[in-house]
Amino acid sequence: MAEMTGLERALCYLRGEKLDKIPIWHQSGTIARTLSGVSMRQFAFDAEKLALGNIRYIEKYKPDISGVSTDMWWAFEPYGVEVEITERAIIPRKTLADRRRPDPRIYEELEYRDPFAGERAQVNLKACHIVSQEVGNKVFLRSGWYGPVANLALIVGVKELLRDVVFFPEAVFKAVERVMIDWTVDFIVGCCEAMKPNLTNICWAMTTFDRELLPREFNEEVAQLELEAFKRIREKLGRHLPVTTHICGPRPDLDFITGKLGEHIGELQFWWPGSDYPLEEAVSKFGDRFPIMAGIDQTQTILMGTPDEVEAMVKTSVEIAKDRCSFALGPGCDLGLGIPEENILALVEARDKYGVYKS
Repeated sequence: MAEMTGLERALCYLRGEKLDKIPIWHQSGTIARTLSGVSMRQFAFDAEKLALGNIRYIEKYKPDISGVSTDMWWAFEPYGVEVEITERAIIPRKTLADRRRPDPRIYEELEYRDPFAGERAQVNLKACHIVSQEVGNKVFLRSGWYGPVANLALIVGVKELLRDVVFFPEAVFKAVERVMIDWTVDFIVGCCEAMKPNLTNICWAMTTFDRELLPREFNEEVAQLELEAFKRIREKLGRHLPVTTHICGPRPDLDFITGKLGEHIGELQFWWPGSDYPLEEAVSKFGDRFPIMAGIDQTQTILMGTPDEVEAMVKTSVEIAKDRCSFALGPGCDLGLGIPEENILALVEARDKYGVYKS
């Protein structure tokens, strides 16, 4: 079989078709920033530099699937969420809720604010368009975000929302229904539009369904809110895009997610190794229904291991899933700063050694 581009490889993987080798997904805003050659502040406010860093990352580390990565806070700045931008990082400093005094009025008074009203939002939209134009015909580009409940948590504070949903759940969920579903739909549609004509996937972070986060009695209500957002996004886009379950939590409730949201899912992506859901079990249970992406641990092996240990990790993952499902290699989340260059390069070398399909 002829060598495929990353885009061709990823599309065949998602369709469950024959391909030349197992695809790899990863991305990193912090590493892309170093490759841009500028400080984090310039990277965050300069669309050309932001795009350049992400393009250089794709060209250097050769993922088949990637995206435009900076940080998760820029879309929430119209709500007053404040960050500190240091030379190397973007750090959240202020969210809406008070840590010491739970107050339902925060949720009752929440109003819709345009996710693209901030300066950094416009920078990110422009960077998405540049990257799509430059490399969108070579790699599979993802865009996406969290669901409406998780977006509310990032606005008010994750710990605060987990507390408040127990104290006054009605106020929390009314705020999601009244404001955050529309906000989430508008945000994801806007990001998709920015990547025209090359956007191929919506990466939907479903860490809300980690078994250590929300109390399980709220799962049904959260799932219905997610489903409503899915429906509205597809109505606005006027087309179907594959939805990836981006699950970076250590205890992913894959059984609940696939049971409740399975009709909307185009790819099951989760963190293993690193989480308590074995890849072997996921392949056995879901491999006949979904393409599955896992197999790279971004918090241990890639960060602190050696290239030989990276190779062993890839080999183990491939041996579990290859030929048993449509499989791709991916980490639980973005790769962080400080990962040795040789470890990222070792991913492709190991894939080429163990993940090639026979003609």
